[in-house]
Amino acid sequence: MTGRTADPGLIGLLGFVIATLTAQLEHLGVQNESPVFWIGAVFGGVVQVTAGMLAYFQGDDFHFLVYNAFGWYWICMPGFLLGGELGFFEVAGPARGVFSLMFAILALGFAFPASMHNSVLPVTLLCVSGGLGLQAAGAFTGVELLGTVGAVLLLAASALAAYLLAEKFVWRTMRRRVVPLGRPWIAGDPDRES
Repeated sequence: MTGRTADPGLIGLLGFVIATLTAQLEHLGVQNESPVFWIGAVFGGVVQVTAGMLAYFQGDDFHFLVYNAFGWYWICMPGFLLGGELGFFEVAGPARGVFSLMFAILALGFAFPASMHNSVLPVTLLCVSGGLGLQAAGAFTGVELLGTVGAVLLLAASALAAYLLAEKFVWRTMRRRVVPLGRPWIAGDPDRES
């Protein structure tokens, strides 16, 4: 397969899976915020922005926007944590809720074009939207249960993204379709992998 470039979606999905899993484990009290800062900044931020920029050079507008949007989300989140620790430009309470709500709306919007790829991708983005929306509602109301349910939805999104990553990796390295993704919900480009 000479002349073929690597699929930036491999690292983009990997960055999303690792950063989301780490952040939600912290949200559920399994670990502290320290790993979220570093893993969020590097895997969630740098890796996803890199994947988005590589998708740009492939002319893939969908993945360019999705990976960049969530990559920059993950660059901002560690900044929120650092500001809280240092007491410098702190972002707390409703401000974090507004930030989460903006990205919940973005994920919901991304679910529509994602439904042209397969069935798993839009479900993943709907889980992201629901999870961030519930965490935003928890930040606005102070009801911790909303944030906890949001964390569970985001863990589901991380698991679904890992599933997408497995399919993409096996297809790209072995040319085998072993992980079913389901048919697209909306007719689109049949050459898209995920």
